[in-house]
Amino acid sequence: MMMLKMMMPSMPKMPGGDDGEKKEESAESREEAKEQERLKAAEAKRIEKERTERYAKLKEDAKGERAKFREKYKIAESPPPSDEEEEESSDEEDEDGFGPKKKEELDPAAQAKALAEKAMSDPMGAATESLDKLKFW
Repeated sequence: MMMLKMMMPSMPKMPGGDDGEKKEESAESREEAKEQERLKAAEAKRIEKERTERYAKLKEDAKGERAKFREKYKIAESPPPSDEEEEESSDEEDEDGFGPKKKEELDPAAQAKALAEKAMSDPMGAATESLDKLKFW
């Protein structure tokens, strides 16, 4: 008997053997999954709304505090920044102020055009300039 089992092992059952019963369950489970996703989305939306309301309230409170200090120390309220000032400040935020300043680089096409114009006007100067950039160890 043992020899027969070794010779002919039983085949594992494949999922989806009872088609009629599984289809009904899968349709119900799909509907339930859709409902769960809809509930999760609604909950996420509610949480996001609460968060935005909370931060809006905090902003209003901070404005009130600043107004108190302005009144107490007789400081004039600063005007809101114009579009140009906001654009300039965003450029300044990109630079952290540490380390050497980055060189403004031209795009490769402009560099090639400048090199070609220089080579046309002074071929020997352009050749020696490009050799100066090479390093020989």
